[in-house]
Amino acid sequence: MFGLFGLFGKSKQMTALETELRQAGLHPHLLHDSIKLTVLRLLPEGGKAARPDELRGAAQLLAYSILGPRDFAEATSAREKDKVERRLDAVLDNPSSLDAQIVLLALKTGNADPAVAERFEVED
Repeated sequence: MFGLFGLFGKSKQMTALETELRQAGLHPHLLHDSIKLTVLRLLPEGGKAARPDELRGAAQLLAYSILGPRDFAEATSAREKDKVERRLDAVLDNPSSLDAQIVLLALKTGNADPAVAERFEVED
């Protein structure tokens, strides 16, 4: 996953996640690798067998959580924003879901947009 300390480059899963983050409006260099690695670890089989739609969904949710609704919509579209917001609504009903874990990651690392943090009323 690390590409042996960077000697052989990043893993294909990490590269794919970073591509999806860029497409969601979040430059991957703005995030610590530890956050991106955690997202990959949360995916089925540690991200090794993650389908493109799983990577895209995780990247979009993480990007929305960090950028906030307005910037995410500007970077993607209002339609994509609405889809992610529906997923966020479901997080409240299923707090152990993958989506909930990704949102919690953004919140607990201090990267979440204030609007997202307020929506979930997270206390330190």
